[in-house]
Amino acid sequence: MRALMSDSNYYIGNPFAISSMMSISAFVILFIGITVQYQEKNFTFSIIPFLYNFKHKRLALPLSPMHRKRLVLHSNLLSKYFMTQAFWPLIVITNGFLLWATVMAYLEPNSGFTIMSVLFWSICNIFWTFQFYVGARRECIVRKVKDADTVCVCNSTYCDDFPALKRPKTGFLTVYESNKAGERFKETELQFGSTIDSTADQTVVVTIDKTQKYQTIFGFGGAFTDTTGQMLKTVNQSLADLLIDSYFSDNGIEYSMARIPMAGTDFSYRPYSYDDVDGDLELKHFALQMEDLEWKIPYIQRALKVSPHKIKFFGSPWSPPSWMKTNNMFNHGGELRGTVGGEYYQSWANYFVKFLDAYKSHDINLWGLTVENEPTQGGPGKGFNCLNLTGPMERDFVKLNLGPTLAKAGYGKDKLNLMVFDDNLSVFEKYLPTVLEDREAAKYVSGIAYHHYGGYPDGFPTEIQENYTDMFLLNTEACHLEGPDLGVWSAGENYASDIIRALNEYVRGWLEWNMALDMSGGPRWNEQKGYGGAINIDPTKGEAYKQPSFYAIGHFSKFIPPESVRIGHTVDKSVSSFTVLTVQRPDNQTVLVALNTRADDIVLTIQDSSRKVSHKIPAHSLQSYIW
Repeated sequence: MRALMSDSNYYIGNPFAISSMMSISAFVILFIGITVQYQEKNFTFSIIPFLYNFKHKRLALPLSPMHRKRLVLHSNLLSKYFMTQAFWPLIVITNGFLLWATVMAYLEPNSGFTIMSVLFWSICNIFWTFQFYVGARRECIVRKVKDADTVCVCNSTYCDDFPALKRPKTGFLTVYESNKAGERFKETELQFGSTIDSTADQTVVVTIDKTQKYQTIFGFGGAFTDTTGQMLKTVNQSLADLLIDSYFSDNGIEYSMARIPMAGTDFSYRPYSYDDVDGDLELKHFALQMEDLEWKIPYIQRALKVSPHKIKFFGSPWSPPSWMKTNNMFNHGGELRGTVGGEYYQSWANYFVKFLDAYKSHDINLWGLTVENEPTQGGPGKGFNCLNLTGPMERDFVKLNLGPTLAKAGYGKDKLNLMVFDDNLSVFEKYLPTVLEDREAAKYVSGIAYHHYGGYPDGFPTEIQENYTDMFLLNTEACHLEGPDLGVWSAGENYASDIIRALNEYVRGWLEWNMALDMSGGPRWNEQKGYGGAINIDPTKGEAYKQPSFYAIGHFSKFIPPESVRIGHTVDKSVSSFTVLTVQRPDNQTVLVALNTRADDIVLTIQDSSRKVSHKIPAHSLQSYIW
């Protein structure tokens, strides 16, 4: 009775009572936490949607605009600072106090506590903490960008995540949505057979056909450029790790491919190669540089550590050492000295092998190589690192030098995937036949790499599929050439549209260019103009900003793991600015990715055999369904 009446004289000096009441309190908190999470998951906890709708100004409440802004600001500050900074210290303090009370009860001679009691309450305490830790997904901290849409902010202590996908219950499917309004991977559970009442002008029915199977997917990814590593080095290690994890871990968007430039590119802070000793044809001075050892390899190794997949790495050269070229420069065009098959071409082929061996010595085994980055762009006016390599020159280089040299060094076609072209699609018709219609050259080649710039010309990829059936297609580079596009949702839509188009046209994978840029889309050694990408970093604030493009790629890379297979589907009618992709995962789950770039909503009905479900795709939104 004294305990129930909370008599302080009874509690003081009574460890058993203290520990018992604290343990009961812990279980009450645990019960409330589990109940809230369960009801929130099933959308029956009314306060959550109420506050959510209020925050996004979807409720008409009797508040003046000024008071409403104040309340929204305060709620944002509360969630940002309490949940990300004060929450975990409070958990640690509470756990410490519970453990202390339990041990004190055990040490009290007349408490009746045994060692088993200590273990029991300690396990309960750990379980309670674990429940909070694994049950909570780190949501995006939204920041509005002036004259644009939104970004998600990361710092050294907090970065939004996307935990491993859970298999939906039988008869259900889960949809994840990102949109122009600022949602990022918003999760909704749907039940087959459910319909919705909507005033949407457009409706569309997508019927899944699992009997139609097409190409196997390699994966998605980005490039470990010098700029990527340089920018990651400008922030502390904690934030850098969070960003790599955001790309590659199962708590992120699960990239499964990565491109590694062979020495410098235009996204380097200086022009360089692995052997800048003039005339060293034997490559005695070949060596990885600081950029590899500090800006690439450590982050590649981090990616290998956290990835749930076997990452497919491939290398791409921009320019040979300047002394190998006719213009003695890394940029502004120039060809290799001498004739194809000669000593300079052979030295350049040996350079590839040394690169592969050097990375292998750091436990990084490459899955593939491209012969040359944008070989048709190596003209005199090009300010970036380049090499002019015409179709006949690439054909003969592969046939006479590179192919045989790789095979002799143990990097033959059975061990390494050599890709040709690696250029913009506008010139593929003039370039590819010259290279691949030569059987002696083609026998060393596994695939065709291309860049997404300039769109898809007529005949692509039908001609490739018909004429080169044993070659795979891979998009190896994409970025926003117009500039950083900070917070611009349409930039993410452009990526998503391109990925859907590419995979529906037999492409096996899709990679972005830089994985981290500064706020102006650089730095670059050769010019100030920057490009747009998925993540920008502001070293002065110690913050990183995930752009809409990051989430656009994630709607594919997270849901479509390696070895997934594109499957067939039909659409009951053509709807402008609406595209869809359907895939079967290795675990036999089905994925449908739908993009709506329209200014109005669409009601999508998915028909899978005898089951169907309807759901709204809001204006300017991207959705991934899985079941």
